[in-house]
Amino acid sequence: MKRSTVSNLRQELSGAMEDQACQWIARLRAEDASEADHQQFALWLAANPAHGRAMDAVLAMWEDLEVLKHRPVSTEPAQPSRRRWIGTGLALAASLVLAILLSPGLGLGPGTEEYRTRLGEQLAVTLADSSSVKLNTDTRLLVNYSSGERQLTLVRGEAFFQVAHDPDRPFLVTAGNTEVRALGTAFNILLNGERSEITVTEGVVRVTELNAPDTRPALTELLYSDQRLAGDRGGLSPAESVDSGNLLAWRDGKLVAHDMPLGELVTELSRYHPNRIFIAEPDLTQTTVSGVFQLEDLDSILLALEHTVGVRSVALDDGSLQLIRAPL
Repeated sequence: MKRSTVSNLRQELSGAMEDQACQWIARLRAEDASEADHQQFALWLAANPAHGRAMDAVLAMWEDLEVLKHRPVSTEPAQPSRRRWIGTGLALAASLVLAILLSPGLGLGPGTEEYRTRLGEQLAVTLADSSSVKLNTDTRLLVNYSSGERQLTLVRGEAFFQVAHDPDRPFLVTAGNTEVRALGTAFNILLNGERSEITVTEGVVRVTELNAPDTRPALTELLYSDQRLAGDRGGLSPAESVDSGNLLAWRDGKLVAHDMPLGELVTELSRYHPNRIFIAEPDLTQTTVSGVFQLEDLDSILLALEHTVGVRSVALDDGSLQLIRAPL
């Protein structure tokens, strides 16, 4: 068979698969789409890796990500590169399967939406009520709306919420040992293990302690714009005033440091990059760092550290990065 004939045949097969992908989009968007349709779609995707690529190609041209809600979770390991790992394009969102609403047959309750990001990825989502959420690196969020309330659960990671006003349906976010009730507002939650940090950028939220001991009532606090508090099994910390713009610069792909200990900076960078980063000399952990860093450009951050605080990075055979004092 001639090379041109083979090429034409491949193009025809690719076009046919993309046609099938369009048909699946139309079927799953239909009001009468059934659970059997969702199951068949999952089987179609699993039958041939080219089906997934065809779906990605179609979604790259599609202006509505709603169809992703019945796409099963990819089992392929994430391989984020050191650069350009914060994806904002539609095609990237499709190929990485960043936003997924799993059907009941795939493990979640009816009507539950699940949104995920992997290490180094971010995702902006508009919810059914026009509220918006931006997920930071390595985050998992569950959303369950009913006629009576809007219930969300931050399973891990960090998310920024801008809440659409709806007095008839409270907007509640559970994170670790806290519940955040939005009162027409914008706020951020960072969940680290069982500790949650809530930061308000606009309006007011009510933070309530969950699973309080029997010896006292559950703690509750109102949190206002440019305030932050933390909650864990020990209760709620006092609210403190913060610069929420700098604190939440991750939304613009940045990290703002003001006299930040190097150990804290390394902890933050490790949230975004697959390379293990560690400080070889303990006395360097308290060296303070200031600056505005582009999170996606680890090389530039390491170069800046060498020039400003005299800390050099050394790449080891296992791919990890060791920070040592730069020679004078």
